[in-house]
Amino acid sequence: MQYIAGMAKVLDHLGKSKKRPLLPYSLRNSSKDLTTVELEAAREILAEVFGITTAEVDMMIKRRSEERMQWPERFWLDK
Repeated sequence: MQYIAGMAKVLDHLGKSKKRPLLPYSLRNSSKDLTTVELEAAREILAEVFGITTAEVDMMIKRRSEERMQWPERFWLDK
């Protein structure tokens, strides 16, 4: 049990020592920034979860965005 606790401590320390996330080798020299890569991954995950294409995910996001513009999250009253 001590071994597991020791390993957890080492791994936790290693995780904190990194100032930026590790990227796969194919992305290290890529012109894509991390945000673009993360958004593409999120689109692919949504497509897999919902069993739809990434084009359908884009449409779903667009519709959601249009709904939010029609109905704001907060209403303000002028005094």
